[in-house]
Amino acid sequence: MIFNLYKRKGETPLECIQRFAKSTELPKTEKMTYLGRLDPLAEGVLLVATGEDVKRKEEFLGLDKEYDFISIFGFATDTYDILGKIVRVEKLKEFSEYDISKVASIYEGEREQKYPLYSSKMIARRTSPHSALQSDPLLEAGEGKTINIHKIKFHKLDVLSSKELFGRLLMDISKVQGDFRQNEILILWKELLSKYPKAQIFLGHFSAHVSSGTYIRSLVNDMGNTLGFGATTLSIKRTRIGDYKIEDSVK
Repeated sequence: MIFNLYKRKGETPLECIQRFAKSTELPKTEKMTYLGRLDPLAEGVLLVATGEDVKRKEEFLGLDKEYDFISIFGFATDTYDILGKIVRVEKLKEFSEYDISKVASIYEGEREQKYPLYSSKMIARRTSPHSALQSDPLLEAGEGKTINIHKIKFHKLDVLSSKELFGRLLMDISKVQGDFRQNEILILWKELLSKYPKAQIFLGHFSAHVSSGTYIRSLVNDMGNTLGFGATTLSIKRTRIGDYKIEDSVK
């Protein structure tokens, strides 16, 4: 069977499966695997296969996906999201939502994308020290390793109106379990935010329809580089995988 689960913010895909398994009457010996990953801070649709459908994993990994996501402009981190160390801070000058719309239009269509330095992709073929569980690793490419480039497609990338509160950043980081450097990162963000009033922080809210293999974190980082002052990802919500929609997911 294929289950459409809602992965909560802060949990890993493996923790989502374990939570689901405890709440169902599936046999403990039933094979179970997730069909595509989500970052610890991301939430939304996570497909899980059981029984004989476990063998269909590759079929589901190739499906298009849709996301809602929010980025912070003027900040860049080593993971391309708020769970990373801050590597760049710049004050924004004469910047508007119109500038974001222009950059978003550039990224529609086919293009090449680098995997993030910290990702689940087996690039460096070794487990990162930031891995929460050996069976649910967060892997690092870097330190002289080759970062793979893959081809992806943005079918559609829209800019939405953002009503998100920046103060939720610290709360989101606190939700993450396991060893993802979150305690160290939380201290760094608290120190930084004490220096920046909310008025100086610009958020971008987007929706995207993308091909399989697309990293939203990499997109945000690339847009920040295009604009010339950096960007990092505040939140990601996956709203659809193929025909599986978020409104039908099991919470």
